[in-house]
Amino acid sequence: MAEESIDRILESRKKTEPVASEAEGEKFFSILVGEAMEEHFLELQFRIGMQTCFSYTDLLWFNHDPEAGCIDCEFGGYMVTIKGRGLYPKLFHGIKQKRVAWVREADLEMEDHPGNDVYIEEILITPPSSGSSEEAT
Repeated sequence: MAEESIDRILESRKKTEPVASEAEGEKFFSILVGEAMEEHFLELQFRIGMQTCFSYTDLLWFNHDPEAGCIDCEFGGYMVTIKGRGLYPKLFHGIKQKRVAWVREADLEMEDHPGNDVYIEEILITPPSSGSSEEAT
């Protein structure tokens, strides 16, 4: 009997269902729930249909700039910039805990309305500089 209860508790903590940050159809990111759950990759979903993944093991640093309305993340030299509103605290802390499974750009401007706590306007990826740029003299 007690073993059955323990199994039930352990199973409830293994949940890998993403928690929606918005109403169905207007989600801009997904966070894993459950004790000790971590995602291996951050998936970026672009409005043109392309998806790109970055390994959380390559995440060197990230910051939230409330004035610019963005989160910048450096993955092994690649700069990922997530622009929008409502990025802090849920999305920021989700990245910090390696629990954000995916982030997506808005498909339409109509998704930017007061009913959405979070709105992702744009995701930009800047590749590392080649290091051979010429300096102005």
